[in-house]
Amino acid sequence: MINFFKMKKNEWKIRAIVYGTIAALIENQKELVELLQKMYVALKDVPAEELREEFISKLTEIISEKNKGR
Repeated sequence: MINFFKMKKNEWKIRAIVYGTIAALIENQKELVELLQKMYVALKDVPAEELREEFISKLTEIISEKNKGR
């Protein structure tokens, strides 16, 4: 019976670690999706020839805005 409780305690520890990791990954994905949405809105009307230069400039603008907000 004591072994059963030890096993359950270890199982709860592992679940807490796994769920914590999953929650952190989801939180990071929200930031990534937010960044991709902003990039899409900023670049949807840019011609293909200018896309590379415009992408880099818009990305730096978004990152600098985010850093100013912190």
